[in-house]
Amino acid sequence: MQNKSNRYLGLELAGARNQKTSLAVLEYYPREEKTFLLEICDKIFDEDSSNDQRLLDVIQEHSEGGAKVLAVNVPMELPPCITCSRSVCPLPTHCSVPAVKWMREFEKAGKRKGGAKKRCRDITPYTQRPVELFLRQQVLSKISAHAQFEIDETLGGSKAPLTARMNFLKRHLKKANLIEVSPKLSIALLSERLSLHKRVISSYRKLEEGAHARSEILEMLGKEYGVFIYEKDLRRLSQSLAAFDAFVCAYTGLLFDIGRCVKPPRGFPEKTGWVHYPMTVNV
Repeated sequence: MQNKSNRYLGLELAGARNQKTSLAVLEYYPREEKTFLLEICDKIFDEDSSNDQRLLDVIQEHSEGGAKVLAVNVPMELPPCITCSRSVCPLPTHCSVPAVKWMREFEKAGKRKGGAKKRCRDITPYTQRPVELFLRQQVLSKISAHAQFEIDETLGGSKAPLTARMNFLKRHLKKANLIEVSPKLSIALLSERLSLHKRVISSYRKLEEGAHARSEILEMLGKEYGVFIYEKDLRRLSQSLAAFDAFVCAYTGLLFDIGRCVKPPRGFPEKTGWVHYPMTVNV
Protein backbone atom coordinates (compact mmCIF):
# COMPACT_ATOMS: atom_id res chain seq x y z
CA MET A 1 0.00 0.00 0.00
CA GLN A 2 1.42 3.37 -1.09
CA ASN A 3 2.23 5.82 1.67
CA LYS A 4 0.09 8.85 0.79
CA SER A 5 1.51 12.32 1.31
CA ASN A 6 0.20 15.89 1.05
CA ARG A 7 2.00 18.90 -0.33
CA TYR A 8 1.98 22.43 1.08
CA LEU A 9 3.44 25.60 -0.40
CA GLY A 10 4.48 28.72 1.48
CA LEU A 11 4.99 32.04 -0.29
CA GLU A 12 6.95 34.93 1.15
CA LEU A 13 6.00 37.62 -1.34
CA ALA A 14 8.25 40.61 -1.93
CA GLY A 15 8.00 43.46 -4.43
CA ALA A 16 8.02 42.64 -8.12
CA ARG A 17 11.29 44.51 -8.64
CA ASN A 18 13.45 42.86 -6.00
CA GLN A 19 14.83 39.37 -5.48
CA LYS A 20 13.47 38.50 -2.04
CA THR A 21 10.39 36.48 -3.03
CA SER A 22 10.71 32.87 -1.79
CA LEU A 23 8.64 29.70 -2.07
CA ALA A 24 8.91 26.71 0.28
CA VAL A 25 7.54 23.25 -0.53
CA LEU A 26 6.66 20.80 2.25
CA GLU A 27 5.62 17.16 1.98
CA TYR A 28 3.62 15.74 4.90
CA TYR A 29 2.97 12.07 5.63
CA PRO A 30 -0.16 11.89 7.83
CA ARG A 31 0.26 8.28 8.94
CA GLU A 32 3.73 8.89 10.37
CA GLU A 33 3.08 12.57 11.16
CA LYS A 34 6.37 13.42 9.47
CA THR A 35 7.09 16.57 7.47
CA PHE A 36 9.88 17.02 4.91
CA LEU A 37 11.13 20.19 3.29
CA LEU A 38 11.30 19.23 -0.39
CA GLU A 39 12.39 22.50 -1.93
CA ILE A 40 13.17 26.08 -1.11
CA CYS A 41 13.09 28.45 -4.08
CA ASP A 42 14.53 31.81 -3.07
CA LYS A 43 15.36 34.92 -5.07
CA ILE A 44 12.57 34.26 -7.57
CA PHE A 45 13.52 36.89 -10.11
CA ASP A 46 14.04 37.06 -13.87
CA GLU A 47 15.82 40.05 -15.39
CA ASP A 48 14.76 39.12 -18.93
CA SER A 49 11.01 38.65 -18.45
CA SER A 50 8.06 39.31 -16.14
CA ASN A 51 8.78 38.51 -12.51
CA ASP A 52 5.08 37.85 -11.97
CA GLN A 53 5.12 35.26 -14.75
CA ARG A 54 8.29 33.74 -13.34
CA LEU A 55 6.68 33.41 -9.90
CA LEU A 56 3.49 31.89 -11.35
CA ASP A 57 5.59 29.37 -13.28
CA VAL A 58 7.47 28.34 -10.12
CA ILE A 59 4.21 27.91 -8.19
CA GLN A 60 2.72 25.88 -11.04
CA GLU A 61 5.80 23.68 -11.26
CA HIS A 62 5.64 22.75 -7.59
CA SER A 63 1.84 22.39 -7.57
CA GLU A 64 1.81 19.57 -10.13
CA GLY A 65 0.18 16.55 -8.59
CA GLY A 66 -1.88 18.80 -6.34
CA ALA A 67 -0.86 21.09 -3.50
CA LYS A 68 -3.31 21.07 -0.61
CA VAL A 69 -2.65 24.67 0.43
CA LEU A 70 -0.73 27.72 -0.76
CA ALA A 71 -0.15 29.92 2.30
CA VAL A 72 0.92 33.51 1.63
CA ASN A 73 2.30 36.21 3.90
CA VAL A 74 0.31 39.19 2.60
CA PRO A 75 -3.39 40.12 2.45
CA MET A 76 -5.54 38.75 -0.33
CA GLU A 77 -8.54 40.91 0.54
CA LEU A 78 -8.71 44.71 0.54
CA PRO A 79 -10.08 46.89 3.35
CA PRO A 80 -13.89 47.24 3.20
CA CYS A 81 -13.91 50.92 2.21
CA ILE A 82 -11.70 50.22 -0.83
CA THR A 83 -14.15 47.72 -2.30
CA CYS A 84 -17.30 49.66 -1.31
CA SER A 85 -19.53 50.62 -4.25
CA ARG A 86 -21.88 52.98 -2.40
CA SER A 87 -22.24 56.40 -4.00
CA VAL A 88 -22.53 58.21 -0.66
CA CYS A 89 -20.21 57.53 2.28
CA PRO A 90 -21.55 58.22 5.79
CA LEU A 91 -18.02 57.92 7.28
CA PRO A 92 -16.99 54.95 9.46
CA THR A 93 -18.73 56.35 12.55
CA HIS A 94 -22.15 55.83 10.94
CA CYS A 95 -21.48 53.22 8.22
CA SER A 96 -23.89 50.28 8.03
CA VAL A 97 -21.66 48.06 5.87
CA PRO A 98 -21.41 44.83 7.93
CA ALA A 99 -17.61 44.72 8.04
CA VAL A 100 -17.26 48.38 9.04
CA LYS A 101 -20.04 48.05 11.60
CA TRP A 102 -18.25 45.01 13.09
CA MET A 103 -15.01 46.97 13.33
CA ARG A 104 -16.70 49.91 15.02
CA GLU A 105 -18.52 47.74 17.57
CA PHE A 106 -15.45 45.58 18.22
CA GLU A 107 -13.27 48.62 18.94
CA LYS A 108 -15.90 50.14 21.22
CA ALA A 109 -16.21 46.87 23.14
CA GLY A 110 -12.44 46.78 23.60
CA LYS A 111 -12.38 50.32 24.96
CA ARG A 112 -15.17 49.55 27.43
CA LYS A 113 -13.39 46.42 28.58
CA GLY A 114 -10.07 48.22 28.99
CA GLY A 115 -11.60 51.18 30.84
CA ALA A 116 -9.65 54.41 31.26
CA LYS A 117 -6.32 52.67 30.59
CA LYS A 118 -7.40 51.64 27.10
CA ARG A 119 -5.81 53.88 24.47
CA CYS A 120 -8.47 55.10 22.05
CA ARG A 121 -7.91 54.44 18.34
CA ASP A 122 -10.17 55.40 15.48
CA ILE A 123 -10.86 52.65 13.00
CA THR A 124 -9.66 53.30 9.45
CA PRO A 125 -11.48 50.76 7.25
CA TYR A 126 -9.81 52.25 4.18
CA THR A 127 -6.40 50.97 5.38
CA GLN A 128 -7.25 48.16 7.82
CA ARG A 129 -9.49 45.10 7.89
CA PRO A 130 -11.44 43.54 10.77
CA VAL A 131 -8.77 40.86 11.21
CA GLU A 132 -6.10 43.42 12.08
CA LEU A 133 -8.24 44.79 14.90
CA PHE A 134 -8.97 41.28 16.14
CA LEU A 135 -5.33 40.19 16.15
CA ARG A 136 -4.21 43.35 17.92
CA GLN A 137 -6.75 43.08 20.73
CA GLN A 138 -7.42 39.36 21.09
CA VAL A 139 -4.17 37.63 20.13
CA LEU A 140 -1.06 39.79 20.34
CA SER A 141 -2.06 41.29 23.67
CA LYS A 142 -2.15 37.82 25.24
CA ILE A 143 1.27 36.50 24.26
CA SER A 144 4.54 37.09 26.09
CA ALA A 145 5.78 40.67 25.95
CA HIS A 146 9.08 39.73 24.26
CA ALA A 147 7.15 38.07 21.41
CA GLN A 148 4.72 40.91 20.76
CA PHE A 149 4.95 43.11 17.67
CA GLU A 150 2.94 45.81 15.94
CA ILE A 151 0.47 44.32 13.48
CA ASP A 152 0.76 45.78 9.97
CA GLU A 153 -2.32 47.27 8.37
CA THR A 154 -3.39 45.99 4.96
CA LEU A 155 -2.63 49.27 3.20
CA GLY A 156 -0.10 50.64 5.63
CA GLY A 157 3.53 51.42 4.79
CA SER A 158 5.32 48.83 2.68
CA LYS A 159 2.37 46.42 2.98
CA ALA A 160 0.25 48.35 0.44
CA PRO A 161 2.23 47.47 -2.74
CA LEU A 162 2.54 43.83 -1.61
CA THR A 163 -1.23 43.66 -1.08
CA ALA A 164 -1.76 45.10 -4.54
CA ARG A 165 0.64 42.56 -6.08
CA MET A 166 -1.01 39.63 -4.30
CA ASN A 167 -4.46 40.74 -5.41
CA PHE A 168 -3.15 40.74 -8.98
CA LEU A 169 -1.53 37.30 -8.64
CA LYS A 170 -4.66 35.87 -7.06
CA ARG A 171 -6.47 36.27 -10.36
CA HIS A 172 -3.99 33.82 -11.88
CA LEU A 173 -4.12 31.33 -9.00
CA LYS A 174 -7.81 30.45 -9.09
CA LYS A 175 -7.17 26.72 -8.73
CA ALA A 176 -5.00 27.12 -5.64
CA ASN A 177 -6.36 26.80 -2.11
CA LEU A 178 -5.02 30.15 -0.93
CA ILE A 179 -4.87 31.18 2.72
CA GLU A 180 -3.31 34.17 4.44
CA VAL A 181 -0.84 33.67 7.27
CA SER A 182 1.61 35.78 9.26
CA PRO A 183 5.08 34.24 9.77
CA LYS A 184 5.80 36.59 12.67
CA LEU A 185 2.56 35.62 14.41
CA SER A 186 3.07 31.90 13.78
CA ILE A 187 6.55 31.99 15.28
CA ALA A 188 5.40 34.10 18.24
CA LEU A 189 2.76 31.51 19.07
CA LEU A 190 4.83 28.41 18.31
CA SER A 191 7.67 29.79 20.41
CA GLU A 192 5.57 29.42 23.54
CA ARG A 193 4.78 25.81 22.74
CA LEU A 194 8.43 25.13 21.96
CA SER A 195 9.61 26.94 25.11
CA LEU A 196 12.08 28.99 23.10
CA HIS A 197 14.29 31.42 24.98
CA LYS A 198 13.29 35.09 24.65
CA ARG A 199 16.74 35.76 23.18
CA VAL A 200 15.82 33.61 20.18
CA ILE A 201 12.53 35.39 19.55
CA SER A 202 14.00 38.86 19.95
CA SER A 203 16.82 38.21 17.46
CA TYR A 204 15.57 35.74 14.83
CA ARG A 205 14.28 38.48 12.47
CA LYS A 206 17.66 40.17 12.20
CA LEU A 207 19.01 39.57 8.72
CA GLU A 208 22.48 38.25 9.52
CA GLU A 209 22.74 38.21 13.30
CA GLY A 210 19.51 36.20 13.47
CA ALA A 211 20.88 33.18 11.57
CA HIS A 212 21.74 31.25 14.73
CA ALA A 213 18.33 31.98 16.26
CA ARG A 214 16.54 30.81 13.11
CA SER A 215 18.60 27.63 13.19
CA GLU A 216 17.52 27.01 16.79
CA ILE A 217 13.85 27.44 15.88
CA LEU A 218 14.14 25.01 12.97
CA GLU A 219 15.94 22.43 15.09
CA MET A 220 13.22 22.62 17.76
CA LEU A 221 10.50 22.18 15.14
CA GLY A 222 12.30 19.08 13.94
CA LYS A 223 12.68 17.71 17.45
CA GLU A 224 9.15 18.44 18.70
CA TYR A 225 7.03 18.12 15.54
CA GLY A 226 8.93 15.76 13.26
CA VAL A 227 9.96 18.32 10.66
CA PHE A 228 12.93 17.05 8.65
CA ILE A 229 15.21 19.50 6.84
CA TYR A 230 18.40 18.51 5.02
CA GLU A 231 21.54 20.15 6.32
CA LYS A 232 22.08 22.23 3.17
CA ASP A 233 18.50 23.54 3.33
CA LEU A 234 18.82 24.21 7.04
CA ARG A 235 21.74 26.51 6.26
CA ARG A 236 19.77 28.29 3.53
CA LEU A 237 16.77 28.84 5.78
CA SER A 238 18.98 30.08 8.58
CA GLN A 239 20.89 32.50 6.38
CA SER A 240 17.85 33.94 4.55
CA LEU A 241 14.99 35.52 6.50
CA ALA A 242 12.80 35.49 3.36
CA ALA A 243 13.34 31.75 2.85
CA PHE A 244 12.75 31.14 6.56
CA ASP A 245 9.43 33.02 6.41
CA ALA A 246 8.39 31.05 3.32
CA PHE A 247 9.00 27.84 5.27
CA VAL A 248 6.93 29.15 8.21
CA CYS A 249 4.12 30.04 5.78
CA ALA A 250 4.11 26.49 4.39
CA TYR A 251 4.19 24.93 7.85
CA THR A 252 1.28 27.12 8.99
CA GLY A 253 -0.61 25.99 5.87
CA LEU A 254 -0.03 22.39 6.95
CA LEU A 255 -1.33 23.15 10.46
CA PHE A 256 -4.39 24.80 8.92
CA ASP A 257 -5.14 21.75 6.79
CA ILE A 258 -4.94 19.30 9.71
CA GLY A 259 -7.16 21.45 11.92
CA ARG A 260 -4.53 22.99 14.18
CA CYS A 261 -5.16 26.64 13.35
CA VAL A 262 -7.66 28.95 15.02
CA LYS A 263 -10.96 29.56 13.23
CA PRO A 264 -12.62 32.99 13.03
CA PRO A 265 -14.92 33.78 15.95
CA ARG A 266 -18.66 33.60 15.52
CA GLY A 267 -20.04 36.59 13.67
CA PHE A 268 -16.68 37.60 12.21
CA PRO A 269 -16.95 39.03 8.64
CA GLU A 270 -14.79 36.34 7.02
CA LYS A 271 -15.17 37.72 3.49
CA THR A 272 -12.89 40.61 4.48
CA GLY A 273 -10.01 38.20 5.10
CA TRP A 274 -8.65 36.11 7.96
CA VAL A 275 -5.10 35.38 9.10
CA HIS A 276 -4.70 31.71 10.02
CA TYR A 277 -2.47 31.12 13.05
CA PRO A 278 -1.53 28.08 15.17
CA MET A 279 -3.56 27.04 18.19
CA THR A 280 -1.96 27.61 21.57
CA VAL A 281 -2.96 27.09 25.18
CA ASN A 282 -3.23 30.81 26.02
CA VAL A 283 -4.68 32.25 22.82
